[in-house]
Amino acid sequence: MMACLVMFNISQSGKSNLINENFLKQESDKLQLKSPTVGMMNPPYSQGSKKNPDLYEICFTEHLLDSLVEGGRCAVIVPQSSMTGKTKEEQAVKENILKHHTLEGVITLNKDTFYGVGVMPCIAIFTAGEPHPANKECKFINFENDGYKVSPHIGLIETESAKDKKQHLLDVWFDRIEADTKFCVKTTIEATDEWLHSFYYFNDSAFGTQGRIACSILT
Repeated sequence: MMACLVMFNISQSGKSNLINENFLKQESDKLQLKSPTVGMMNPPYSQGSKKNPDLYEICFTEHLLDSLVEGGRCAVIVPQSSMTGKTKEEQAVKENILKHHTLEGVITLNKDTFYGVGVMPCIAIFTAGEPHPANKECKFINFENDGYKVSPHIGLIETESAKDKKQHLLDVWFDRIEADTKFCVKTTIEATDEWLHSFYYFNDSAFGTQGRIACSILT
């Protein structure tokens, strides 16, 4: 459906440029030859295991990052558990990601985003091809209160506050306004950290690897 919208309403070229292939089986260096600058993904959930470690969500994320050109931007919507490094295999992937790419931040989403499925999702944003600097401060945002609520027999619906909350999120992300640590913590990270707001936030204060601070306007 989205491909049709792009093909007819945006590009108006009648071409979708879709490739019907197994993404994980594509060689990342060959994909880079197509000069992709943006990657977005909602990978399959809960498929990874010790027998199939390549199917962990964080592995999909790494492969997408490896497939983008240097400086490319990547956004993935994944279960919060994929940001914790709950297995040795996933922890190793997190460490490798930081060796080659930069984590910009993670946004914790409404627990009912995928209403009826029972997944606690988040959005992770990366810059590809640039090793993560040790002094880099990432943003960890709690956007669980996003202005959407569950309506019986209908599902997730937008409330009148949703647009304002979305604008607030964007203003904080782009450093246009300040936000307290209940909403956003800005901190340096380690691969062994759980890359989630709940890990860095504690009782109205924030403590990072080298000192965590509330998000504020950069000058």
